[in-house]
Amino acid sequence: MNDLVLLAALVRGPAYGYSLKKTAGLIFGNSAMHNNIIYPALKKFMRNGWVEQATVPGDRGQQRKQYRITVAGRKYLFEQLGIFEDREAGEEGAFLIRVAFFDVLPKRKREAIVTARKSFLNSRSVELSELRKATRPRSFGAVALERVQNIVTDELRWIQQLEGKLETTKGDLKCT
Repeated sequence: MNDLVLLAALVRGPAYGYSLKKTAGLIFGNSAMHNNIIYPALKKFMRNGWVEQATVPGDRGQQRKQYRITVAGRKYLFEQLGIFEDREAGEEGAFLIRVAFFDVLPKRKREAIVTARKSFLNSRSVELSELRKATRPRSFGAVALERVQNIVTDELRWIQQLEGKLETTKGDLKCT
């Protein structure tokens, strides 16, 4: 997931490591992704030919490293975004990053991703309902379960809206 987020952040254009830290942190709900994740990933990306590094002058006369995704990196990213199995279906972030790139995924992939996520959420809703039956009414446990159930229900409602948007999108969109 980290790799997808970092490569996706580079699709917008070249970026410095610090900027990637902040963007990835924002996506994951943190202040910033840790250096021990960012820089080893960038080194791996460069080894694989997915990212190029350039040294550019900074604002205060220092030299800064700037990273840019390559054609091979884009290809790898879009291939990985199209992979959505049971493990990914259970991860909200894995689902949302793919939704963010629906414009470049083939229609059949978009539909499969939405179907897999809906299936996961429906199963989770059933399991939560069963768990709630075994929970003492008006307990804090019941309150917490109700909150989680509401999150699942809200996402299912949102997915219905997303499906409506997918229906109005004709065919496959072009990958840029």
